[in-house]
Amino acid sequence: MIYGRGYNLLNKLRGNAGFTLLEVLAVVALLGVLGAMLLPSLDSAAGRAKNARLESDLATIDNAILLYKMDNGTCPSALSDLVDEYIAKGKKFEDATGTELVYTPSGDKLTYTLKGKNADGEPVTSDGSSDAEE
Repeated sequence: MIYGRGYNLLNKLRGNAGFTLLEVLAVVALLGVLGAMLLPSLDSAAGRAKNARLESDLATIDNAILLYKMDNGTCPSALSDLVDEYIAKGKKFEDATGTELVYTPSGDKLTYTLKGKNADGEPVTSDGSSDAEE
């Protein structure tokens, strides 16, 4: 049987299966560089997600306080007064840093202030608060 010139080369390559150490190290180094570039992006995405959740939680609590005020004529004395009827059980009133939200009803209980901190530690006030910037 007659084989072309490529036949000898093909037989030689079949005997050398696998990667060299240098090739493996190059791939590992490249993956390390790509991973290092990706980490800051993932970190900022987590912060943005926490801030979005905080904004959503503040809006939900504002709505619950509004419903409470419509039913009772005044704002609740504490956020825990909203649990069961206006907010689901087990709801934690925490900001993006994991600390408890600060709820302060006014003296006449007709207005309130609801504050927390975003993922960067900057203060955030709910839109329904009497201190909210317009």
